[in-house]
Order: sequence, then C-alpha cells, then structure tokens
Amino acid sequence: MADTMGTKEASDKWGYSQSAISKWCCDGLIEGASQDARGSPWHIPKDAKCPRPIKNKGDKKLRK
Repeated sequence: MADTMGTKEASDKWGYSQSAISKWCCDGLIEGASQDARGSPWHIPKDAKCPRPIKNKGDKKLRK
C-alpha cells in the first residue's frame, strides 16, 4: 500500500510517539485510518493531516 503509512512513519513525520498515533487512530481522529483486523497495523493515508500541531524537532524555542 504505497499510498498509506504506518504509525512509525507517521510518528517520524509528525513528531509524536507511535502510541499517540495509534490512540488517535482508535479514537477516529485521523481521517481515513484503518486496520485489517483488531491488533493489526494501522494504515494511515500519506496525505492525512495530523490532529495536533506538528512538532519539529529543530524548532525548539529558547526560554528566557
């Protein structure tokens, strides 16, 4: 399925943990995410929008 990604790829892309991505899929927060069977890997559309602000690892602001 070249047009989908798993939780690992979504985690790398969006900056959140795989468990957070899985929970969002379970809760229906990621539109188009599906599983073949309960407990199987999630199929997330590559063009899906992250339900939270995307974390950029290099964009840490310094606190004064």
